[in-house]
Amino acid sequence: MFEHKLLKVSFIFIFLLFLFVFLFHHFSIISYENLISIHVAAILTTINFIIAVISIEWLEKRAPGNALANFMKGMIIRMVVLILLIIFSFKFLDIKRNSFIFSILIFYIYYLVIEIIFIVKREA
Repeated sequence: MFEHKLLKVSFIFIFLLFLFVFLFHHFSIISYENLISIHVAAILTTINFIIAVISIEWLEKRAPGNALANFMKGMIIRMVVLILLIIFSFKFLDIKRNSFIFSILIFYIYYLVIEIIFIVKREA
């Protein structure tokens, strides 16, 4: 139960962050390129996090004894996919690289902390 409340709170936080970034652009605090860079970074890392939560749920049902080892393998796959999406974004989207990389870093660390809390609370 705590896990689902944690997910709801984290998604509400990210939604509010989206809204604040949009408002910063609306009041000309940040440029349009920075807005797009931050939003693309948030979307990519959120997709990565959703895949992580789904894989945790699925692996726990499939192989409860070996779930953590399989999750680590999946984490490597998710990281490679995220790196490929970042490269794709650099190649085909007109984004500011500094804003994008910094945003990816912040969102990725945030979601990793939420993942760790999610796994620990699930094990208890």
